[in-house]
Amino acid sequence: MASRACAALPLILLASAACDNKQEAPSQAASASASAAPSESPAPTASAIPTTAPVEAGAAAASASAIPKPERPIPRPQTTVGSGMPIEVQQKAISYMAAMRAPHPDDANADPTYAGELANKLKPIVLSIDNGADKARLNRVEVVASGRQIDLLMAGGCDDKTPTRAVVQRAGVPFAQLVSHGVLVVRCNDARIQCLQSTRDPDDVLCTTAPRHK
Repeated sequence: MASRACAALPLILLASAACDNKQEAPSQAASASASAAPSESPAPTASAIPTTAPVEAGAAAASASAIPKPERPIPRPQTTVGSGMPIEVQQKAISYMAAMRAPHPDDANADPTYAGELANKLKPIVLSIDNGADKARLNRVEVVASGRQIDLLMAGGCDDKTPTRAVVQRAGVPFAQLVSHGVLVVRCNDARIQCLQSTRDPDDVLCTTAPRHK
């Protein structure tokens, strides 16, 4: 009888171990499932999704308005590109002057009425500072590109200070006011040179050899 009990003992132990294994298997599966669950982030709700569209739109607008200028042909404070300078410098001057005139997306619209009134105000001033012998024929003030540019045409006396002298000092009109009405450049031109004065940047003036005969 004792021998039968002893013989049955290993079977009981095996059965018990098998039962234990069956009980541990679901528990291990559950544990594995539980440990995997936190790594799967839930889908964000509508309120949790960040709204980046306005920021991206603002950045695009900023980049559009911040148009880079071409390289300046000569360093500041130099202002004059002469005809004897290398052709590369003269080509840079042409590109730079075109950029000075070009409107940016954030510039005010051209205002032909304002530009015309300003031109009429400047006519006697420009005539008075013209020191050329033929100023009766050559002196006049013109509105260019619907008011983007004001030309001070003279027989003599154009230099890098002439636009500031005529507009700001004599007429009493700050460049900021011109910018607000879409005037981007004031240019003087006599029998020897032309000088372009940016209204966006009062310190930005560039002159080139450009004699005129009419």
